[in-house]
Amino acid sequence: DAEADPATGFWRRGAVAPVDHRVPQTLFPHLAGSFHYLFNYEAARRPLPYPEAMIDTCLQIQADGVWPLGTVGGFAEIDWVYCLTRAGRRSGHRPADCRQALESFAGTWTERILAVDPATHEHLNDLHALFGLLCGLAELQQALPGTLRTERPLKLVLDRRPFI
Repeated sequence: DAEADPATGFWRRGAVAPVDHRVPQTLFPHLAGSFHYLFNYEAARRPLPYPEAMIDTCLQIQADGVWPLGTVGGFAEIDWVYCLTRAGRRSGHRPADCRQALESFAGTWTERILAVDPATHEHLNDLHALFGLLCGLAELQQALPGTLRTERPLKLVLDRRPFI
């Protein structure tokens, strides 16, 4: 807890560089790294040190286009979605803004996923990338009931074991 950054909600205090929104590498890697701590906090049912800051930072990342979220990939997307949804569950901070951001993201991302040719697209033919994509969709399905419909509900592996 002492290593969490109070300004961003991400880990590691003192290591999160000042954010230059013209250079995506200054902030998003901290979100991606923090994701790996966050799912362990979830598994241990521990409170997050700064969930409100994490939400504010996730929303700002999307608003400023700090990272190319919603390409067909998957790991950046699960990192961002999970940080936003789980910090929201813990704090109840800005629920309408979180929902709007997730709905907007889900619409754009699923349109892009459905537009690719599954026979030739690199992310759909790479099991590791496909796993990240499905994890992101599972978290969105849980966060936005009724929005992403599948024959069977998607299940996020992180809800069963803290490893990805």
